[in-house]
Amino acid sequence: MATLPMDRLGLSLADVLTVEPYADGWRPVAERIAARHGLGPENVVTTHACSMANHLVFAAFVEPGDDVLLESPVYEPLAKLVAYFGARAVALPRREENGWRLDPGDVRRALTTKTSLVVLSNLHNPTGAHEDDTALAEIAQAAANAGAHVLVDEVYLEFLCAAGVRSAARLAPNVVATSSMTKVYGLDALRFGWVLAEAAVAERIRRLNDLFSGDTAHPSARIAFHALASADALLDNANALLMPNIDIVDQFVRGNERLSWVKPRAGTCGLVRVAGIDRETLSETLHRDHGVAIVPGRFFDAPHHVRLAWSIETSDLREALTRIGAALAALS
Repeated sequence: MATLPMDRLGLSLADVLTVEPYADGWRPVAERIAARHGLGPENVVTTHACSMANHLVFAAFVEPGDDVLLESPVYEPLAKLVAYFGARAVALPRREENGWRLDPGDVRRALTTKTSLVVLSNLHNPTGAHEDDTALAEIAQAAANAGAHVLVDEVYLEFLCAAGVRSAARLAPNVVATSSMTKVYGLDALRFGWVLAEAAVAERIRRLNDLFSGDTAHPSARIAFHALASADALLDNANALLMPNIDIVDQFVRGNERLSWVKPRAGTCGLVRVAGIDRETLSETLHRDHGVAIVPGRFFDAPHHVRLAWSIETSDLREALTRIGAALAALS
């Protein structure tokens, strides 16, 4: 989502700049995060954004030479973490014909005694696909049988909170979830995220957080605390823009014979298959000649696709799609 102006939260400088001593995270915000997902504050580790949360989970479980099962298509920074920690990435295919959802059977077949972590995102980046609790529980059980943990990057998940969706961290002791205030709440400048995990795992990650970066900035924690008090209203506001925009993109894709996709249930982005046109050329042409940015699918291990995002005003989205249509016609 676009960045949320601070005045929308109704905060004073005193609300933000009041500082009090704390260690291991500011407990009031941990309690608020925990309550939103039916967990306790002992299950929450606050971090410097979701990127650091993911890094900490890898640091807790992955050793050089381990196997890490990694969804494909994949958000590139997750793949980079596998390499950074000296592990071997084993691809878990998300098949377009299966709505980009994972097959728990693929997970079971890929697990070995060398597997330390199974990594996925939900909602999936870049497709927006949603994994339900049944599939996630099957994946968690398969991983547990092999002595592995499951990392679920949930930075987009709360777009479905109005539908009763909650964190996968509730499902099994070996599931660890990460998220932040960035995507759903539009508060990217806070760099405020968290890990949700079973208490002993959370404590292990908390100690690692002390080594890597220490506590989050108190003003960020306080702003997050106040924003989470209005979480449902902020979510409703975001979805009021995004859900109609998804329908507009869907209509555009269906109206162009070179394009196809699996329409996401929610979120800010989706993966569109482009037939008969080089995706890199399309991307470069749009950026250079039309002032429109899309992401070539090669960044997600999906070379036949591009990622489109629609977290902009509807009038701007319509204009961007018109320009994409013109570029497609010119390159055909």
